[in-house]
Amino acid sequence: MTAKTQTIDIDPRVARERLLELVKERAYKDGLDIVLASGKRSSFYVNGKKISLHPEGLFLFASLILDELEGYPEITAVGGLTMGADPIAAAVCVLSHLQGRPIDAFLVRKEAKGHGTGSRIEGELEAGQRVAIIEDTITTGGSALKAIEAVKEIGVEPCVVFALVDREDEEAQDFRNEYDVRPLFTLSQLKGDS
Repeated sequence: MTAKTQTIDIDPRVARERLLELVKERAYKDGLDIVLASGKRSSFYVNGKKISLHPEGLFLFASLILDELEGYPEITAVGGLTMGADPIAAAVCVLSHLQGRPIDAFLVRKEAKGHGTGSRIEGELEAGQRVAIIEDTITTGGSALKAIEAVKEIGVEPCVVFALVDREDEEAQDFRNEYDVRPLFTLSQLKGDS
């Protein structure tokens, strides 16, 4: 059987504008009192799953990451900490095939599984490989750091961290200084400050 690929051309500028609209409509909520995964209290919330589990939102998100990956030809796989990264990594993997530049996906468990191979990472990664870490929302960078530590343990090099939204939390500044962090949007953009 011969594989057919189909090129999907979208204007990144138009895709970014539409995705920002979707994030504001579906994922960003203000005037709340909630506890985040980092344990911090917040008066606003960015629920990335409202985008990564939405047909148009996920398509646009993955398409824009693929567009960003053109600047990283050495990257051969994308992934991150389950469960925030799971749909995003899978969508990038599928769209990359359609665009003729296959990029594998991988998933990092929060802890090694207690059965089977005991693997913490699902997907085919090899020492020396260069990857992108994917996150839906960055607060302190903790979830992305767990994924980075896991891939480094097996000799894989994380080159860049992509995220839907960076909440611009001051506690993530060291993380941003150490790693190439590239969010599609910042909290300021969601609030209309920039």
